[in-house]
Amino acid sequence: MVQNTEARSEQSPARAAWDRIGTVVIPGAFSAERFAVIRSEAEERLNRATPHVHDHTAAHRDGSFATPVHCAFVEPGPALEELAFDRELLSVVREHTGIPRLVPRGGAVVLYRKGDFQGLHLDSVKSTVTVAFALSADLPAMGWAPHLCNVSGDVLGKVVADHGMFPKGGAFTTLQHPYGADGSVRAFAGYGVPHWRRPMTSTGLLVTMEFFDL
Repeated sequence: MVQNTEARSEQSPARAAWDRIGTVVIPGAFSAERFAVIRSEAEERLNRATPHVHDHTAAHRDGSFATPVHCAFVEPGPALEELAFDRELLSVVREHTGIPRLVPRGGAVVLYRKGDFQGLHLDSVKSTVTVAFALSADLPAMGWAPHLCNVSGDVLGKVVADHGMFPKGGAFTTLQHPYGADGSVRAFAGYGVPHWRRPMTSTGLLVTMEFFDL
């Protein structure tokens, strides 16, 4: 996460840390009661999950990047919709990232069944900041490559060719999403930093919400 030194000196400490690290855990962003309702909603909608499956590797025109993926999306219920557009959540996300013009774009639940995965990818351009928390207590960490922040699709294509879509070792690392029962969430630069999830050994649920920098 490299930024111009002069520009960084004018930033808030939160923005400087965000530009350097690209992620932050925000504790106590919502209540335990709210978490329980969101988890219950997701579990009730599992049989209506929409498959998200493709087998190609591509750099998209909006700057996002994709490799093969196999998972599903669960339509958000009222409690998750309410949280995704919650003013207090928006305020703390802006505060902890130092990005004051963020606007919410909505949320969903990602369903990973045994064997599901997401290869190395970048989120949509709408996800300047992706905010996520696990609904499953044992959800494994995702892969994370901050040293590849803001590189081109051509560079990412070479990374995949050289290291595969689940790279590991060296500068490649992992990022754990908090189990949201205590109200903690992780914000990360979903559009800027490549990330991935290795094939699952059991079922897992992850809430994701998009925030776009105007």
